[in-house]
Amino acid sequence: MKIDPKYLIYHDLIGLNVLGIPKSKFKIARFSDFGKIIDESKNMLITEKNKQVKKYIKKDHIFRFIIPNFEDNKEKNLIEEVNGFKIVGLPENRLRNLKKKRRIKK
Repeated sequence: MKIDPKYLIYHDLIGLNVLGIPKSKFKIARFSDFGKIIDESKNMLITEKNKQVKKYIKKDHIFRFIIPNFEDNKEKNLIEEVNGFKIVGLPENRLRNLKKKRRIKK
C-alpha cells in the first residue's frame, strides 16, 4: 500500500521503520536507527530492533519515517521527517482530525 508522505501523520505508523533523535540533542547528534514500529500508544512509539523492544516518547523526539514506495517494480524508499508533537494522539483520532480539516476547507 502506498502512503502519501503529505498525509503520513494521519496514517497508521505500525510496520514502518523509523530513525530518531531527541529534541535536546538535535543540533549536535545524528539520527539513530530506532527499528520497526510494532505498537503505538497516545504518547509513545514502541519499536523493535534486534529482538529488543524500546519505547520512545513522541513529543520528546524528531522522527524520520522510512516509507516504502514501489514504482516500476523497483523499490524506492522515501524518508519523511516529522516533529513528534505532530503525531501525539491515537491513530484513529488523528484520522478524525483529517476529516474535520477537509470539511472545514470546503
